[in-house]
Amino acid sequence: MFEKNKLSSPIAEFNGVSFRYGNGGDVLKDIQLTLQPGSFHFMTGESGAGKTSLLGLLYMNHLPTRGRVRLFGKAVDTLSRAEKSQIRRQIGVVFQDYRLLNHLNAFDNVALPLRIAGVKETEIKRHVSELLTWVGLEKQIRAFPPELSGGEKQRIAIARAVINRPQLLLADEPTGNVDDAMAKRLLYLFLELNKLGTTIVIATHNQNLIKHFKFPQLHLSHGHLEYIATPATRSGNTTEDN
Repeated sequence: MFEKNKLSSPIAEFNGVSFRYGNGGDVLKDIQLTLQPGSFHFMTGESGAGKTSLLGLLYMNHLPTRGRVRLFGKAVDTLSRAEKSQIRRQIGVVFQDYRLLNHLNAFDNVALPLRIAGVKETEIKRHVSELLTWVGLEKQIRAFPPELSGGEKQRIAIARAVINRPQLLLADEPTGNVDDAMAKRLLYLFLELNKLGTTIVIATHNQNLIKHFKFPQLHLSHGHLEYIATPATRSGNTTEDN
């Protein structure tokens, strides 16, 4: 389904990064973070700990209040709009609120990134059909988002995020609306991508997944980031939290 990604330099680097909304207090405080190519991390922490804000910095929805963020070797505060757009094409995002287009059916929502990239329709049909079957939605391929359950919308959003084989995949509670069996099936899809080189960060409260898959954690508490290693941590595929 996917081809192998090959990168050697860090995907993301945070150097003394703090972030706040408006005139409020810091949501994130002095974050030191390096994401190596091919790494896989769970992002954990209580509600309000800053997980969504950190994902927003990784996707360039926000700029840091202090410190510097580098993505794919480039400082994000120096990028032009065109350069940001080019980098975002290498990032897949699964949002908590899905962000599907209601006027497009399931097939066309998932196909959208490939069409933007100019992929041939014959290839689009093959890849999208295969991926929707993987996430258990082959019978809903022509259904529109308002006709689908929350869990089905979540699976479409995941399929759309991974269809173009991103270098970096960010997922905000991607299994929050599915049962445990489907949650594990979706994690195996992420694992397949990860084995082929995609760097993955999943924000989750699902302790069953964390215990089962045993990847290292980026744990946020009161705005501070702690790196929690696990037995699954692999040499060269780790995150540094100083």
